[in-house]
Amino acid sequence: MPVSVGAGPLADGCTNLDAIPIQFTIDFQSAIQGVFDNHCIECHEGKDPPAGLDLSAGGSWSHLIGIPSSQDAAFIRVMPDQPLASLLFLKVNCDIPGVGHRMPLNRDPLLEEEQALMLDWIRQGAPSATTDTIFRGEFEIRG
Repeated sequence: MPVSVGAGPLADGCTNLDAIPIQFTIDFQSAIQGVFDNHCIECHEGKDPPAGLDLSAGGSWSHLIGIPSSQDAAFIRVMPDQPLASLLFLKVNCDIPGVGHRMPLNRDPLLEEEQALMLDWIRQGAPSATTDTIFRGEFEIRG
């Protein structure tokens, strides 16, 4: 399934990730939390973070999985196996994510590889540990 989400009623201006190799083994703590630590917790940490979303280590996963967005309850922060239905992915991948703004706010977007990492993690079920998808090839493209 191509990851060119740019032309839809909910999201627009999305980065095409088709050329980024798929990652089959992703450790939530080092990889996903690492992205949060490097780009997100500057704002999304503590008792009163924006949108009520605390992404600090030890609690970020439970604040994301299956939780409706405080900005619009029709959006789920992370819907396991469904990155295009997950507001987290739309927020880091699209200029107009359907609700709110692209993240990180008023800063450069995440690197395409980091966006693809989020996509792959969600697509593989968004586990709190390491994904266990069977490795299918040394270089598999999305498109």
